[in-house]
Amino acid sequence: MSNLKIGEKIKAKRREREFTQEELAAILGVSKAAVSKWENGESYPDMEMLPQIAQLFHMSMDELFEYTLEYKPIEIVTEYCFGFSLDNINRRILDHCIVKKCEVCNCGHYAEDKFENLWEVRVQVISREEDFPYIIQKYIHPGVVMDGVSVRIADGKAIIDNKPNKHFVCREKVWNYNIKDQKYIRTMINEQLDMGLIGKEDAF
Repeated sequence: MSNLKIGEKIKAKRREREFTQEELAAILGVSKAAVSKWENGESYPDMEMLPQIAQLFHMSMDELFEYTLEYKPIEIVTEYCFGFSLDNINRRILDHCIVKKCEVCNCGHYAEDKFENLWEVRVQVISREEDFPYIIQKYIHPGVVMDGVSVRIADGKAIIDNKPNKHFVCREKVWNYNIKDQKYIRTMINEQLDMGLIGKEDAF
């Protein structure tokens, strides 16, 4: 958000020249009320009057229009969401993510903080670590393939573009691909078949 400081400049220069608001108003051919509104930031001088004001106070137009730019840089983060069974991964992965949902026996019952002692558990985790798919790759057991989704977020809103938004993770490779790019997905699946990570019945 820009914050024009024309009024503050006029006020400071008026005082520097030891003009009253009435005197400045008379020189510029406006009312005292108009000058007061300028100085209080309630309004701005007409565009045609600005060169006259700058000349009166021996300022350049750039000096008169000096402004500060106040903004909060937009942070872009990538959220990764993976679901997996804790039987298939070293639980140290939880140092790099948070559990969003815990599903017991795939029956629809959820527990937020009790998954450590359960046998058949599937968890959904979220992480904002940029290399999270590669971190998962280090912690999964051999031969396990995982599917995850990534969402790039800016200022609380998802960015929709052509960058990869889905990930397959295995011990040998991390695939990044766009769900809409069917040709790329087919290439990735063929690679998985060649590596023996999935069977033909699993190829979709």
